[in-house]
Amino acid sequence: MSVPPSTLQVSTYEILPGVVVARDELWLLFALAVLWATVGRWLYRDAKARGSEWAWQWGFGTPLTVVAGIDVMLLVVVIYLLLRDSE
Repeated sequence: MSVPPSTLQVSTYEILPGVVVARDELWLLFALAVLWATVGRWLYRDAKARGSEWAWQWGFGTPLTVVAGIDVMLLVVVIYLLLRDSE
C-alpha cells in the first residue's frame, strides 16, 4: 500500500497572493487553458467558414461556459455541432 506524500514533500507555488497550488494542479490548469483556447478558436473558425453571423459568439461564448463546468462546455459544443449549417 502506497503512502501519500506529506505536505512537506509536495511542491507548491503561490500564483496569486493567497492562492497556493501544487505542481500537478498547474499542469491541469495549463491543459484546461489549452483546451479552452483550442475549442474557442475551432468554433470561431468553423462558424466563420460556414458564413454564420454568430461566429464570434460561438467562439467566445462557448469556452466561457467552462465556468459552469467542463461537461457544460462539451454539451454546448455538441449543441453547436447539431445546429450548424451543413456544407
